[in-house]
Amino acid sequence: MNAVADFYFDQVQQKLSELKRCEALTIQKAASLLKRQIEQNRLIYVFGVGGHSVIGSEEFFWRAGGLANIAPLFDASLLLSGGGRKSTMLERVPGIGDKIIKANDLGEDDVLIITSIYGMNAATIDAALEAKGRNVTVIAITSVAHAKSTPPDFVARHPSRKNLYEIADVVIDNHVPPGDTIVSVDGVEQAVGAVSTILVSACVQWLVIETVKQCAAAGIEAPVWQSANVVGGDEKNARYMESYSSRIKAL
Repeated sequence: MNAVADFYFDQVQQKLSELKRCEALTIQKAASLLKRQIEQNRLIYVFGVGGHSVIGSEEFFWRAGGLANIAPLFDASLLLSGGGRKSTMLERVPGIGDKIIKANDLGEDDVLIITSIYGMNAATIDAALEAKGRNVTVIAITSVAHAKSTPPDFVARHPSRKNLYEIADVVIDNHVPPGDTIVSVDGVEQAVGAVSTILVSACVQWLVIETVKQCAAAGIEAPVWQSANVVGGDEKNARYMESYSSRIKAL
């Protein structure tokens, strides 16, 4: 028996059950906003600041079974591929996140999903505030518990001291615990076993599923990618490429 592995998987299952129990209504509300964008042939924008928060926005994009009208706002300077330390330093700098929203010219008819595990660093808050100032509808996927547990004067915070969950129109709590890790090992000070990627990905996939379900119920065809690694995938996806490749920069 591997007691540490048993504990980790049991805790992940408990967190997923907690997520399912608590976020159903919020997922439905967020999905109704995405359904509206699909019905109006509009893009759905997603933004994950950097570090591992960007994984949430990547989970939405170019994914088998995912929505084809997803437009990610990737910024190379914030990605881990550009350097881990740099990513952390830049996401703490005020005046970056808002520029990404401005550069993509988001406006009042747009919906922006911000995937920020902790929901309180400067770039995240700048992006959210800029979007709200432009009357963009903001959906957050974030940890309310972590944001609430972080001191107001913490170095990574935005000068306003605001949290993402306080700004967004719809907040999907990812139920990531403060600090992300959940396993204590005897003799080791730092806990291990991060859960954020699993929980955030579950939020993303649940939201996509609910959106497609609501579209089907309303007689709306949701644009859904098929895996390019199955027979017929490229052929099925061709019409979405034709429709979106000129509108989504990341494609």
